[in-house]
Amino acid sequence: MTPLDRHQRAALQFSGGKDSLALVYLLRPQWSRLTLYHVDAGDLLPEVREIVDMVEAMVPHFRRIETNSAKWMAEVGLPSDLVPTSSTPAGLSIGASQQRIVDRLDCCAVNIMLPMHYRMIEDGVPLVIRGTKRADLARLPAESGDTSLGYELWLPLQEWSHDEVFEYLRSVDAPICRVYEHRVNAPECATCPAWWSEGRAGYLKKHHPALFELYRAKLAAVAAEVTPHWNTLQGEL
Repeated sequence: MTPLDRHQRAALQFSGGKDSLALVYLLRPQWSRLTLYHVDAGDLLPEVREIVDMVEAMVPHFRRIETNSAKWMAEVGLPSDLVPTSSTPAGLSIGASQQRIVDRLDCCAVNIMLPMHYRMIEDGVPLVIRGTKRADLARLPAESGDTSLGYELWLPLQEWSHDEVFEYLRSVDAPICRVYEHRVNAPECATCPAWWSEGRAGYLKKHHPALFELYRAKLAAVAAEVTPHWNTLQGEL
């Protein structure tokens, strides 16, 4: 028995990444009861977009939620793994900088996570299915069975490893995006100047030179704000 047996319908949150793609195939017998929801912030890798388009054509119920991360960055600031105080609203107010830098999670929340969550509430979805795994995070913010967000959460892959996901995708002849030859996870946004550990520069330079130049320009703007503070810290150390 699964949570689907308790609900007439459910939402599958589909990013286009390997884990949510595995769920699409794993839950194929339940497609008629599932609506796939995808948030497009306007900066998907082209090869990930191809996967999203393919799945949209496969399943009976698919909804796109469109946001504009580029517009948000222009108006609010560039996301970064490090945020210098000179680039915060307080810092800008005293002329310490002219470039606003924001916490990377703020950008993700506004352009991806919250629009998805609010759509679940608006559509009255009783069960939300995600591809989140314990292997993805140091600690899961919520586990299967959680109902605190206004719907029941189900994580069918919660205890799977990355290797088990890839093995499953190969077993059902699902397409495996070439980005996984570079990293075990695909980026949510191709040219985001945060999430440095994703190591996108080499991949973008090789496969998407135009995107690489855009990514590098954003990184340079962030580096110009962060580097003076980092150098001062190193001097103090």
